[in-house]
Amino acid sequence: GPPPAGNYTTAGGYTPIPDQQSMGGLGAGDVFIDCCGETVPASSLSPWQLPLAMCCPCCIGDPCSENRRNWYLAQLKTFIGIISVVELCIFMGEVYLSGTWSAMLAVPTDTLIKMGGKVAVLITAGEYWRLVTPIVLHAGIMHCVINIFVQCMFGIQLEREWGSSQVALIYLAGGIYGNILSVLFSPGAVSIGCSGSIFGLFGAQVAFILGMWKNMGDLQKKMLTMSLGISACFICIFSFSVGVDMSAHLGGFLCGIVIGLGYFSHLWGESHWWSHHGKVIAYGTLATTTLIALVYFWHNPELGYKGD
Repeated sequence: GPPPAGNYTTAGGYTPIPDQQSMGGLGAGDVFIDCCGETVPASSLSPWQLPLAMCCPCCIGDPCSENRRNWYLAQLKTFIGIISVVELCIFMGEVYLSGTWSAMLAVPTDTLIKMGGKVAVLITAGEYWRLVTPIVLHAGIMHCVINIFVQCMFGIQLEREWGSSQVALIYLAGGIYGNILSVLFSPGAVSIGCSGSIFGLFGAQVAFILGMWKNMGDLQKKMLTMSLGISACFICIFSFSVGVDMSAHLGGFLCGIVIGLGYFSHLWGESHWWSHHGKVIAYGTLATTTLIALVYFWHNPELGYKGD
């Protein structure tokens, strides 16, 4: 049947639903949480369940219900689901090419370079494809599993709300832009991982919430503030760990928020100047800074990697 009336929120964002049907006296101002295929009224959750629903919605209710099983299978057809499977398969390829099972914990640097890791001196020499390939590479099983968990945790929900093409664009652009900043500010590091792409999605989520904020009720604001807070905690864990490329994270976030400010400029309302000029300003800024960086690469062939 039709969905219950109210506003739906997820681990990733917020979607207003028209008042199509009443449900137990709940009206259009109430909030429902999409918990991996199960619809749960926010009012039915205890205070400790609310952050759990925003962080890991599959933990609310029966994780093996028929709806959940169907939902899990459906996610394999999403962009985030597909890219996650691809990244896992490529990681197994890294281990195989390394020739030792110890690579499960730490893939040798030489293997990462051969498979397309970010090496600044090679990129500035013309191997620009290395701005893309690091997105699907990982340094070890924990690095791979944590990244895939985080991107699935809220990336799938964003894809449901925004569409596969938009999420794919932000994901890839965030990863590429992150690698560009990594070349500029961390040229000596061999960088890999999809963290820049994840930060791109987070940046776009921030832009989306900024556009939607004035149209939300108090409970919606509370839920999304909680979602951002949880995401920020993961960001702190990622960004301040040993060996993390902060430049890639910052680049991905900046790219995501700029793309989001442009794509969601219509949410600011017809009377706001940003709704009329936001797309041109945002996309122009992104294109200009990317072009400047590429020109800088071209004129600095010696920039980059210092081998052992």
